[in-house]
Amino acid sequence: MEQGQKLTFIYNIFIMNKRILAIDIGGTNLRGGLVDLNGEITKRKKVYSGADKGISSLMDNLVKFVSGFRESRPLAVSIGIPGIVNFKNGILTQAPNIKDVDNYPLKNELESKLELDIPVQIENDANCAAVGEYWAGAGKGCSSMIMLTIGTGLGGGLIFDGELWRGEDGMGGEIGHIVIDPAGPLCNCGNHGCLETFVSARALDRMVRSNIDLAHEFSGKPYHEVPVALMNKAIKGDTQSLEIWKETGMNLGIGLTTLVNLLNVERIVIGGGISNAWDLFIEHARTELFRRGLRAPVERAQILKGELGDDAGILGASYLGFRKTGTDPEI
Repeated sequence: MEQGQKLTFIYNIFIMNKRILAIDIGGTNLRGGLVDLNGEITKRKKVYSGADKGISSLMDNLVKFVSGFRESRPLAVSIGIPGIVNFKNGILTQAPNIKDVDNYPLKNELESKLELDIPVQIENDANCAAVGEYWAGAGKGCSSMIMLTIGTGLGGGLIFDGELWRGEDGMGGEIGHIVIDPAGPLCNCGNHGCLETFVSARALDRMVRSNIDLAHEFSGKPYHEVPVALMNKAIKGDTQSLEIWKETGMNLGIGLTTLVNLLNVERIVIGGGISNAWDLFIEHARTELFRRGLRAPVERAQILKGELGDDAGILGASYLGFRKTGTDPEI
C-alpha cells in the first residue's frame, strides 16, 4: 500500500471511530443513526416514537432505540425533540404536541434508564434542523439564518454569526408561537392565534374540517395524512384546496415579516413535511412578506427550501454532539 493510500486508510478509520448517535424525535417516528465527522450517516434506523401517547410511551421507545446502538460505541447521544428545551440541564420544559410533559427531566431519565457512560445532549428539534442545514444544506456558507420546520407544528431555529442562538436558557427560537392573530385558534401551548395554528399539519387539518366542500371527503382521515392528500388535490386543480394553500402561504408571510424586520438575516430556510408542497404556498408567502416587510431586509433575505429533508435534524444533532465532546466536524 502506497503512502497516500495508507494515510487515507488511517484517516477513514479515525473518522469511523468517531461517531455520534443522533436522534430526531417526531410526532410519529424516531429517526436516527450513527453520523461521522464528514456528516455521513453510516447506520440508520426508524421506529414508531409513541409521542402521541405521551412522554412515558416515548421514553420506552427511545430507550429501546438507543440500546440498539450500544455496541457501536458512539462518542455521545445527541437528541432533537419538539418542545421547549432547557439546554443547560436537559429538561423538556414544555412540549405542546407531546402529552404529559411539564418540566420533564429527559436527559437524567434517559441516562438513568440506560446507565450510559457517554454524554447525552438534549436539544430542540428545530434547532437541530437549523444546524444541520447550516452545516450541510441550504444554509451552508451563510453567516445568519432562520430555520422553520413545518410539520405537525411549526418549529424554529436561529443561526447568528455561524453559531446557534439558544437564548439565555436554551429556549430561544420558538417561532411557531409568534402570535399573528390574538383572536385566532387555540394553540396547544395555551395561547390563541400562534403562527403554528395557521401554518402546520394540524392547521391544515383544521381548515379542511371547517370547509364545507372538503370536510366530508376528509372525514375519518388522520391529521398527519391531510397535507399530502390536500397537496394532491391542489396539484389536480381543486380550487378549495388551492385556496387553503394560499391562505397558509399568506399566514406564513405574515410571520416571516416579523422575523425579517426584527433580525435582518441572510437566509430563511424552510423544511419539514409541509415543505413538500412548496410550489403551492411559497409565492403567496413571498408576496405577503414583500407587501408588509421593510424593503431593505426583505430584499436581503433569501427564502430557500431545505435540502436535507428528514436528515436535517439528525445531522444537526450530530454536529452539536461532536461539539459537546470537543471534536470539530468537517465544515
